[in-house]
Amino acid sequence: MPIKKVNKKTTSKNKSTRKQNIKIKELENIVKNNEEKYLRLLAEFDNYKKRKGFEIDNLIKYEGFNFFKSLLSILDDIDRTLDIKDVKNNKSIYNGFSMIKNKIMSLLDLKEIIAYNSINELFNPDLHEAVMVKKSSKKSNTIIEVFEKGYNYKDKVLRHAKVVVSE
Repeated sequence: MPIKKVNKKTTSKNKSTRKQNIKIKELENIVKNNEEKYLRLLAEFDNYKKRKGFEIDNLIKYEGFNFFKSLLSILDDIDRTLDIKDVKNNKSIYNGFSMIKNKIMSLLDLKEIIAYNSINELFNPDLHEAVMVKKSSKKSNTIIEVFEKGYNYKDKVLRHAKVVVSE
């Protein structure tokens, strides 16, 4: 059997080529990982832009939400004042409070804030807050009394109506 001669140049060349192939594969993996990270980051940033856009739209749409909510307590006080017997008997005071109430109501109308009627409607937890339950001849879960009016601001509840529900 003849003995094969091993060429040292060829062996070192093969080792060098293998090392280069391994290095190329490592670099390809790094590039692939970086591409995936880039795509994930791009998707996250796109979601962030959409979320921020939605938040800004809501801020603009519902501007003054807390201010108008606090204004409702003043409107309630005016309504209570108008129900006082002495105020009803004094036309000038009654007319003054009525004028103030009408101005506030027209401002609320401009801002798309609308009071909703709850008497004789079925109790809806999205719109009403039950303060009491009373026995009544009316159907169960029917609103028989309203302590505080409820208001909607555009398509959102500004304040839930505080109501008495029949048993």
